[in-house]
Amino acid sequence: MMGQLSDEALVQLCQERGNKDDRPFQELMRRYQRLVWRVCYRFMGNGDDAEDLTQEVFFKVYRSLASFEGRSTFKTWLYRIAINTAQNELRARARRPQESETELETAAEFIPAVETVEETILEQGRRERLAAAFASLRPEDIQILRYKDIEQKQYDEIAALLGIGLSAAKMRVQRARLSLQAVYQQLNQE
Repeated sequence: MMGQLSDEALVQLCQERGNKDDRPFQELMRRYQRLVWRVCYRFMGNGDDAEDLTQEVFFKVYRSLASFEGRSTFKTWLYRIAINTAQNELRARARRPQESETELETAAEFIPAVETVEETILEQGRRERLAAAFASLRPEDIQILRYKDIEQKQYDEIAALLGIGLSAAKMRVQRARLSLQAVYQQLNQE
């Protein structure tokens, strides 16, 4: 029966019944769990992290559902919470010292091997500086560079993911690349 109701009807039931009946909320979770996981995965690039954030998103939604006013669809509201939660996690991680390899360091492993020990040491230094430059960027810049240069998404996909226009997506990619280049050059001079 719950599966036949619209999102709006399920939200209304959640708001009316509160914590007395969680079946409407369980149905909303069933409908959107994959969507939320994919959003979180796009930001985090790791299935376990995406799973943890998905649970956090639904916990936030559950706590906030009583205040949902319906000015947008439930799906849009949920999507925005998922994006905000993932961005907040990225910001928090950027403030913490990194213990694991970044995606950029992982990608750098696929660079063809160099021939001499000296070249190997120089290459390792370049990779470390590039990873440090990447890690020092704003979370928004990391996110857009991840979309464009690591996941190789098209500009129109990036625009849709971020809810911005095509020209704004192109501009943000360009600015993020320039920021990365400036930080990298500064690290090279030190």
